[in-house]
Parts: sequence; C-alpha cells; structure tokens
Amino acid sequence: MPEDVGTARQLWWAIAGLGVVYTAAGIVTMTGQREELRTQFLDEIHKTDPNIAASTADLMVFAAYGLAGVLGVLLAGLTVLIAHQLGRGKRWARTVLTIVSVWLVLGAITTMFAFSSVSGVATMVAGGTAIVQGVLAAGAAYLSYRPESTKYFELNRR
Repeated sequence: MPEDVGTARQLWWAIAGLGVVYTAAGIVTMTGQREELRTQFLDEIHKTDPNIAASTADLMVFAAYGLAGVLGVLLAGLTVLIAHQLGRGKRWARTVLTIVSVWLVLGAITTMFAFSSVSGVATMVAGGTAIVQGVLAAGAAYLSYRPESTKYFELNRR
C-alpha cells in the first residue's frame, strides 16, 4: 500500500472519531432544547390523537436522543469499514469516500458561514468538528488520487 493511501485511511479513521464527537455534541445541544422538542412532538401527536399523555412525548424525545446516538456510531463504524477497504485498494471505496468528502467539505463551508451565530459550547464543538472533518476529508480525497495511489487502485481492480 502506498504511503498516501495509508495516510488517507488514517485520516478517515480520524473523521470517523470526530463523527462520534459531533454526534455527542449534537445530542447535548438537543438536550438543551428538550422542552421545545417535547412541545413539537406533543403538538404532532395531538393532531392524530388528542388523548395521548404528555409522557409519550417525553419518551419520544428520549428515543430520538438514543436513535441519534446509535446512528452516529453506526455511521462512524461504516466509515472505518469503508476506509479499511480503501486501504485494500478497492476502487469503489475510493469513490464512496470521495462522494462523502465532497459532502463534508460543503458542510464545512456552510458551517464556517453560520459559525458567527453559534450560541453554546456544544454547538461550537459540533461546528468546529464539522470544519475539521471537512479539512481532513479534502486531504484524504487528495491523497487517494495522487499518481502513486491511482496506480495502486488500478493494480487492485475488482
């Protein structure tokens, strides 16, 4: 494996770890807005069945926290799995991670413009994490397409 592909794989591992941090910061941010979420859930539930108790909305809010956490960890695990395939020379993994790189870079650019309206530590951590993920993803994509890396992926055509 070329050094550039190995470095790109390590960058993707870091991106996956930062994804877990981003998820945790998002959950903390949602916790600060728990009453608003509870009210929204309760209003939506009452549209279909006005006799449902408020405790059901509380349960839905906590389920949303749990679902967000599980999805964040699953996405991080999937990223590590695809990064492992990148290291094995799979061209499809390079393509998938390139698409994810574009998404992360665009998200980082959007976050930089919205960063001035941030309030709260958890929101700042999430924003900073999104920016660092975008930078790392751009670097990983670049390394995956260098000439030596491209030869490696051509040799491992599958």
